[in-house]
Amino acid sequence: MIRWLRLAAAATVIASLIALGIGAGLFVVANGGWVPVRVPPWLTQLLGDRPHEVWLPALFIGWLASALLAVALLLGSLSYVWRRRQYESLIGRLERELAKLRNLPFTEPAPLEDLPETPDPEAARVMAEFIGGPPPLEGPAHQAELEDAPAEPDEPGAHDEPGAHDERGERGATAPGAAPTQQGAG
Repeated sequence: MIRWLRLAAAATVIASLIALGIGAGLFVVANGGWVPVRVPPWLTQLLGDRPHEVWLPALFIGWLASALLAVALLLGSLSYVWRRRQYESLIGRLERELAKLRNLPFTEPAPLEDLPETPDPEAARVMAEFIGGPPPLEGPAHQAELEDAPAEPDEPGAHDEPGAHDERGERGATAPGAAPTQQGAG
């Protein structure tokens, strides 16, 4: 629909310019003489009071050129304002979309099934080097240290108190982050 309107508007402008050119040409041919131009009384001090003769076709062409220039300036300014509003609207839409994407981890976090079951040891090592912390715990021995109870219920010590068979129990701590306590004085 808009393409047809644009095509019709362009055809109308072109046809009107052709008709205006033909009419101006016929008018100039019919009035090809010189005409006296009188100076207005309020400009006589600046330009004098002597009569000026102007070639009539040049006068018509000047009027036509000034009218076309005024129309072109008007259409150009309207086009500039229209495009500027389009760009501002596009920027507003993109900023709103960017704000939604920035808040996406908070509004729609990743489901747990998308996260890996076990952490990647290589990624943990690189991250530890990056932040300057201690190297990550790796291997089954370190994994057993982090767990309080055995994985299988039939393993020996599965029903004992947590920390009864490791060095943490000897220190009196039952969790990896717990502080050591004094066991019995004297």
